[in-house]
Amino acid sequence: MQIEATSISKYRSGQRLGDDVILIIPGCVYAVFDGATDARGTVIDGTPAGRLAALTVAQATAEAMQDPANRLLPADEIFELQSKALRKRTESTDLVIPPSTTLALALDCGSDWRFLILGDSGIRLNGVDVLQPTKLIDRVAMRARLTLYAYFRQHFATQTLDAIELATRRAIFLGLEETISNGQITRQCASDIVAQAIQFCGLAEHSSIVEAFLMGGICTQHRFANTAGTIFGFDTMNGTAPCLGQWIDRTRPKETVKSIEVFTDGFLTPPDQVDLAAWEAEFARMECQDFHMLRKFSAIKGGMSTEHHDDRSLILLKELTE
Repeated sequence: MQIEATSISKYRSGQRLGDDVILIIPGCVYAVFDGATDARGTVIDGTPAGRLAALTVAQATAEAMQDPANRLLPADEIFELQSKALRKRTESTDLVIPPSTTLALALDCGSDWRFLILGDSGIRLNGVDVLQPTKLIDRVAMRARLTLYAYFRQHFATQTLDAIELATRRAIFLGLEETISNGQITRQCASDIVAQAIQFCGLAEHSSIVEAFLMGGICTQHRFANTAGTIFGFDTMNGTAPCLGQWIDRTRPKETVKSIEVFTDGFLTPPDQVDLAAWEAEFARMECQDFHMLRKFSAIKGGMSTEHHDDRSLILLKELTE
């Protein structure tokens, strides 16, 4: 087996850690955890909330998965082991927004590989088969971000592109209501942004929930985490029980798996080759073609001179079968 791995912070200077964490225990578990960046900048004991969640769940996973029997547990029981550790670590913080993380695990189960994914990190098998959940609430936020960015480019043409990106991020993460309050957009502009998101995502029957979400911003989406009965509900690892069944749980015989690539969503598209350098080349191509993430590689955040659009992490296993 050949193992390659990388974890690169979104901060281009490399002087600040991002919110991704990787875990490698050969013969046991290979995993990535993408902590949710807290738009309010919450720090717990010197560690950003998202990174704390990723670190805590990674440690709990490392401890639990060293017992081969735990690698065979039902998904919800594995999640409970992880959730319990995260609850214990954060129960005394009294935070409005619970620290959360995604996870993608490749578990060595003897004659089989098991792949377990919660959130929007992913796994690619044999260079072709991509396993990666998506969530509707992200698609809505992305569409609103594209519309608002275009508005800021038109109305604040003298501002730098970094300033426009920062203003757009703030509006999408902290809400259009705040953006109205600080005088950057009118209420009619906000209504137009909401209407375009509703139309683009085909959510006319759910217009009120879309409007409430975009006016409050991504910082309010924790209300939908592990919550049934709403179109915006999504499963995540935040200390409560995932309950919607949106995770991926697959088992493959080892003889059918030649390569495994476990990655966070900072890598928007996989390369044609199973190679770490190829992943980095694909990322560079993405930034060159669509630096602000507005067209082919549209996303909730774009690039800036000081930051990539997101942290990115990858564990690559190959030469798994002769």
